[in-house]
Amino acid sequence: MLLFSYLQHYLTRFLKKKRTYIYTDAPDYIESLDFDYIETYSFQRGEEYEQNLAHIRKEYEILKRRKEKGKRLTTDEKERLNKLHELLGYTQYLLNKRGQFHPSSKKINVFTNGDPIIDKIKQILRTEIRETPKWLCAPEYRDSMVFYDKSGKIISVLNVCLSCEYMATDMFHQIKGDRKTYYLLKKFFIEIGHEVEDPEHFVLEEMERVKESMNKKNTKRL
Repeated sequence: MLLFSYLQHYLTRFLKKKRTYIYTDAPDYIESLDFDYIETYSFQRGEEYEQNLAHIRKEYEILKRRKEKGKRLTTDEKERLNKLHELLGYTQYLLNKRGQFHPSSKKINVFTNGDPIIDKIKQILRTEIRETPKWLCAPEYRDSMVFYDKSGKIISVLNVCLSCEYMATDMFHQIKGDRKTYYLLKKFFIEIGHEVEDPEHFVLEEMERVKESMNKKNTKRL
């Protein structure tokens, strides 16, 4: 009986700590936000970022190997290892769990209510969801929109991976969008000055060309 009580106690604690994933459609997400202005950010990209990433990876591997071999780390080294693990061991979002901006983040734009750009953002995220992308790759978020209320408080952060076509506000809250949503978002980020990877390549356009080619072949066969 005592053992059962202990098991029940720890199971309850585990379930309380365990978080479940939330999935929200992009149209519902944008409609739920009551914001005053938006900032757009670019992060995890650029030559400086890549050079720094290579440097901290080496540092991380050295500290990690020392720990694995049982060598004693100083307090500062332990803190540094934990910090590097947060940066290299998990999917990165614009804000970490402490509300700190990613060290590579760069603010690109600020748009306030009344700006036509705000209406464009809303229109893009309201795109009807007909086909959700399902790429077999892990997202690497490089573009983001931060929504603020009138007091300057962050009410939501939308992280966007244009390569794998993912959106999320954090690790446990994913935002679902249509293929066209990502097509429009990529065009949008390019237009407002984000240095988007492969700016000439659009997955949706490529898929349309393939479909058109297949339709022509099928027509010829008939």
